[in-house]
Amino acid sequence: MLDSIQKGMGWMQDMVAIALMIGGIVALMQAYGGLQWLVDVIKKRVKSRKGAEAGSAVLVSFLDVATANNTIAIVTSGPIAKDFSQEYEVDPRRTASILDIFSCGFQGLVPYGGQLLAAASLAGVSPFTLTPYCWYPMLILFFGICAIATGLPKFSANNSATADMLKN
Repeated sequence: MLDSIQKGMGWMQDMVAIALMIGGIVALMQAYGGLQWLVDVIKKRVKSRKGAEAGSAVLVSFLDVATANNTIAIVTSGPIAKDFSQEYEVDPRRTASILDIFSCGFQGLVPYGGQLLAAASLAGVSPFTLTPYCWYPMLILFFGICAIATGLPKFSANNSATADMLKN
């Protein structure tokens, strides 16, 4: 039992080191203006509600591919996406869903992401070999794009206390 506890603690130590390193990379991206440049490029193209949704999707997708960590991508792009959603009146639940959908979709496809590296090491193959078979991430990205293009699902503002909580 103690051996299993020690092994689990070792894995958590590795995860903390990775999270700190990725957090440092994001801080460097902010300090050297890379993140602001990306936001400026996206903001130039945002002219509508759908544009704000697509801009949020592009931002979180790019950050996920750059960091290979969907949690860091969501936390980093969240405040920017919130500004987009407030400026173009996008429901906060929709914005949160878009961030989650696109970060998870790309996280499942990048060959240097934790999920594919773990699966590839278990199978004894290259992560590139597994990527064409990652149907769930591909489908979630497809349906995320469809949701932005069609505006579905529609959220009604009057039936949710959650929407009021998210606005604050």
